[in-house]
Amino acid sequence: MRHYLMTLAKKNPSNLVNRLAIGIPVGGLSVCLFAYGDITLFIFVVVGSLLGLREFWKVTGVEHKGTRFPLSYLGYAVAILMLWLIWEDPSGSPGVIVAIMLPVFFIAQLVAKARGAKEFLREVAIVVLGVLYIAGLLSFIFKLRHLEIILVDRGVIDFTIGFFKSGRMMHLTIYPVLAGWGCDTGALFVGKYFGRTKLVPSISPSKTIMGLWGGMIGSATAVTIYSWMIGLIGEIHVWEFILFGAMTAAISQLGDLTMSAIKREASMKDTGHILGAHGGILDRIDGFLFAVPSTYLFFILLLGQGR
Repeated sequence: MRHYLMTLAKKNPSNLVNRLAIGIPVGGLSVCLFAYGDITLFIFVVVGSLLGLREFWKVTGVEHKGTRFPLSYLGYAVAILMLWLIWEDPSGSPGVIVAIMLPVFFIAQLVAKARGAKEFLREVAIVVLGVLYIAGLLSFIFKLRHLEIILVDRGVIDFTIGFFKSGRMMHLTIYPVLAGWGCDTGALFVGKYFGRTKLVPSISPSKTIMGLWGGMIGSATAVTIYSWMIGLIGEIHVWEFILFGAMTAAISQLGDLTMSAIKREASMKDTGHILGAHGGILDRIDGFLFAVPSTYLFFILLLGQGR
């Protein structure tokens, strides 16, 4: 790893420094808020969702700067409402929100169409997709946090042992972050040194099949070590964590490929530049968006009904 970083630094030292200067504090802040955040976590997710939606509108071409009231503005409002309702009642179903959202969007776009808007169905479809894709998937952070509280209260899991045993710390919300980091690290090094066969060259030329396997191994290793550190090994079998890490890595790669396909269709390299050398918000969280609900499903299936 040291040799690789030195080589990368020689090739492009300023880019490496910029990536580390932004990635370390942003990553650290994210982990702290996922672990200890309360209302600050809600604010963080809302801000991240709005920035992600802004990039999504740009990539898909629904900004409409000249329109009196763009449909994307209504999308922002609905995203905030969705996140607030799920924050307030994480066990509730978002189906009611969707049932309300669609008619409102259709009515708003009908008004815009009557005033001369060129498109109707495409605008509604993309705005609905953006809200569900970004705000909807990120809302599973709240569900995962709520699930941990329920499981601890019922005595299904216990964090009084292990390395991280703070009573205020949320542990399950760290899993998708660790799975993503483990996946990226494993995919980077295995793909670099052993990757030969491209995974999906028409979508992402740099990804390889060996890189995918490396990401799965890296993710499985990261989540298993963390599970041992917080004392969950025994509550859940080691092989189950290994399987969970590998599957989450594969799902994260699917999220990465999804965003790559969207950017390729729009002929864009990055979704934005807010994170400097890292690109936009969506460039960083595309895999995480898919990893969060898969983490929630893993724990709800294994521990939701007790062991």
